[in-house]
Amino acid sequence: MNRLIRRLIPGLAVAALALTVPAAPALAAHKLLLLSIDGLDWRYIRDRDALGLKIPHIRAILAKSRYADGVVGVWPTITWPSHTTMITGVRPDQHGILGNASGPPDPALSYWSFDKVKVPAIWQCLNAAGRTAGAINWPVTVNAPVAFDLAEVYASRNGDSSDMATVEKFEIPQGLAAQINAVYPSFRQQWLDDRSRTLATIYLLKHKQPDLIATHLAELDSESHAQGPFTVNAKAVVERTDELIGDILKAMPADYDLALVSDHGFEEIDHAANLKVMAAADGVTGAMKIAGGLVTTTDPAVAAWLAGQSGKGDVGRAVPHDEIMRYAPQLGDAVAAYEPAPHVVFGAAASGPAHGKPGNKGTHGFWPTRPDYHSIFLLSGPGVTPGRLGTIEMVSIYRRLQDAMGLSCPK
Repeated sequence: MNRLIRRLIPGLAVAALALTVPAAPALAAHKLLLLSIDGLDWRYIRDRDALGLKIPHIRAILAKSRYADGVVGVWPTITWPSHTTMITGVRPDQHGILGNASGPPDPALSYWSFDKVKVPAIWQCLNAAGRTAGAINWPVTVNAPVAFDLAEVYASRNGDSSDMATVEKFEIPQGLAAQINAVYPSFRQQWLDDRSRTLATIYLLKHKQPDLIATHLAELDSESHAQGPFTVNAKAVVERTDELIGDILKAMPADYDLALVSDHGFEEIDHAANLKVMAAADGVTGAMKIAGGLVTTTDPAVAAWLAGQSGKGDVGRAVPHDEIMRYAPQLGDAVAAYEPAPHVVFGAAASGPAHGKPGNKGTHGFWPTRPDYHSIFLLSGPGVTPGRLGTIEMVSIYRRLQDAMGLSCPK
């Protein structure tokens, strides 16, 4: 191109030509606080005035953020797969965390340990750049390559709070909880709850200042399951979470960016529809694969039955095959897939009543493209230009976190 310009403009100096094609600016190496509010549906942000929410700190963050008009999640839209997608940039079927951990907190079992993640995460990218990370209650961080860690790991739970004894068993480095307790004597209680997670985050911000702190506040999720989302109880937890965010903001150094995220949306539930019972009553007994938020089948007879049920109150929209291949290609052999109707979850019972009471008043785990069922992404801090991103995909958050920190991680 330079030769062409020289032919068109004789005598133009090469140095002057260089000014016409500037190099791309290097990314600024900011530090980042990644703060996840479990179950904070985008509608809490979008409809904050209609809901009457007293959330001054979240409102102030929103006013100076580059933010998404909702985040389309991954399948399944549950906590541990979603959190792992945000720090790896790939779907659950690719990173390998397909559910929440269960059973004894043995790293060799279930999804407790980072050893179960099949792809590199932001932790390794930071280490390769000579930078450090801390994690507070972030899922799948037992044995993670981080400098500071109080993992989400538990032998017993109180709502979404983990027993402190198990957390301390796997802490990095050993003695971290004791160090925090020396500064904040109320920290070391029976449960690692949102209050103590906040204290641990403030401790890292004030005393360690790693390049990345990833904190997961989880009490909204348990309240929304028990009482339903957008209820007076759930809104109270949102407002309490805003107070905790205010405490964190007071401690956050000026050179940190803040990414405020959540892992999934939430839906109110009235009843469970036991599809196998309903189909059997109509003489249809073919195979169905049932999750609370999706039913798939490889049987054409079952597919025809589901099509006949769609729109009658229990079975909702047919999920197109291209969506299945985009979000859950492991289900690609299905000849039909359907979401529940609003306020319904699918039950897997093969006998008994066709309809039953749901286990919770609210839940998640629905198909990612369900209307309004979105999580959040807000980014603010030095050099961040406020504005709207439109609706984004959760898999894109990993790249956005890298850009905020000045990282360039391998794909």
